[in-house]
Amino acid sequence: MRTFSITLTFLIFLLLALVPVLAQEGPDEVEPNDSRALADSIDGLTIDGEIGRHEDEDDWFVLEGQEGYNPRITLIYDVEECDIDLEVFSDEDLVGSLTSTDSPDRDTFDVAGVCYLHVYVYEGRGEYTIEIEPGDRDRGRDRDPGHRRPGQCEGPDEVEPNDGRRDADSIDALTIEGYACEDEDDWFVLEGQEGYRPLITISYDEDECDIDVDVYSDHDEAGSLTGTSSPDSGEFDMPGECYLRVYAFEGEGDYTIEIERQEGDEECQGPDEVESNDTRAIADSIEDLTFEGYACEGEDDWFVLQGQEGTRPEITLRYDEDECDIDLEVYSGEELIGSLTDADSPDRDTFRIPDVCYIHVWAYEDEGSYEVEIEP
Repeated sequence: MRTFSITLTFLIFLLLALVPVLAQEGPDEVEPNDSRALADSIDGLTIDGEIGRHEDEDDWFVLEGQEGYNPRITLIYDVEECDIDLEVFSDEDLVGSLTSTDSPDRDTFDVAGVCYLHVYVYEGRGEYTIEIEPGDRDRGRDRDPGHRRPGQCEGPDEVEPNDGRRDADSIDALTIEGYACEDEDDWFVLEGQEGYRPLITISYDEDECDIDVDVYSDHDEAGSLTGTSSPDSGEFDMPGECYLRVYAFEGEGDYTIEIERQEGDEECQGPDEVESNDTRAIADSIEDLTFEGYACEGEDDWFVLQGQEGTRPEITLRYDEDECDIDLEVYSGEELIGSLTDADSPDRDTFRIPDVCYIHVWAYEDEGSYEVEIEP
């Protein structure tokens, strides 16, 4: 009898614990889905959810089969009960949002990679519906993709499908030959370009088509080739892995991409830098309280300071003001909390750092050496 009583009591407590979780879960949700890593996989075109109850303030979904398209997404909720917003991601890139206070709220989004939806409550709590209407990439006029022969949108160096970053063709050669159609993307990942400054050239028949290229270092856009003349060339800083997105802006046709690997600018590297450190994602980790760098115009240096969380350090920036004007920003996590932008050197201030401390240094004018000193 005692065993039965204990078991019954445990089941009652378990049921009571599950009630709040079940109460905050909509018909198409599988909780927990409070982060991108726990996103619910959705293969339908309608999502019914509920948010704002029992500290459930975020719902994440991953939409199957939207890569390379521009879906039209509609968010519906009761404006008398709540204000619900939605963010749309292509892989890890935020491509747009629905943040109007009116319902329904809708827009069309360019989704090159895997489509993630982040639903969050701005105010109140309530139920919501999301409607997804798939669509081809719209260039502004009617097209009939049915006239193309099977395989016509696949060039000699392509392995279709390569319409999204996730399906990018891996290229270890220095020449790529492809075929671009007006409602289709070609993605490539170039092997061995990390830390270099490749010269990229695209060639095509400009009487038949206008083909553009977007260049990415990891998930950061490094630049693009969008001229209307062929060939079109440019140099791109590549601290991370190099991705190319090729697409036909007008018409369709063959293209050739040539890659010339070039060394980065070693003169823009100071004694305590490990290039490339041009973005927050590849910031140099610094344990010392003094470090030296070199800043060039058009180039950024990022550092992450170890052990400054929860402190209030005084940060001093020194440089030769007869040679250059160097500025500095201080971040706590991703939040900008202050800067040193005076034209005189040394420049110093005290900053409160509740989170991880990042330092962003750049040359406002000319170039030169600098020293950063941290006093905890």
